[in-house]
Amino acid sequence: MLVGDTMGELQRLYAAADVAFIGGSLVPHGGQNLLEACAVEVPVVFGPHMFHFEEISAMALERGAARQVHDVQGLAEAVALYFDQPDLRRAAGGAAHTLVTDNRGALDRTLALVEQALGPTAASTGETARNASTHATAAVPPRD
Repeated sequence: MLVGDTMGELQRLYAAADVAFIGGSLVPHGGQNLLEACAVEVPVVFGPHMFHFEEISAMALERGAARQVHDVQGLAEAVALYFDQPDLRRAAGGAAHTLVTDNRGALDRTLALVEQALGPTAASTGETARNASTHATAAVPPRD
C-alpha cells in the first residue's frame, strides 16, 4: 500500500495503482476528485462524504466504477474485494474509464447551449461564444 499526500503527482500514483481510495471522504471534508483515478482505469473507493463531488460520485456508483463505504472496516473490505477478484477490479476500472470518456466535451456542449440560448444576438455579433473563449486568453496582458 502506498499513501500519497502530494500536489501534482496524483496522476502518476493513480496510474500505478490497482485501487484508489478517495481521501477526505470518510470524514465530513467533502471528498476529492475521483476523475483522475477513473481516467487511468482505476476503480475507486470512497466514504459517505463526497458532497463536493456528488454528481460524479453518484455516476461512478451507478456505472460500477466505484464502491462507497461508511467506515474504515468497509474500506478494508472493499479494497480486499477488488484484490481478491481481479475480474471485478478490471471491470470496475473499465467502467471508470468509460465514465470519463463518455463525459468529455462538456465545455463544447455548454457553449453550444449558451449560443442557442442567446439566439440571434450571438449570430449578430459575428463571433460565437466558442470563438470568444478562444480569443480571451490573447486579451490578457503579459505579466511584468
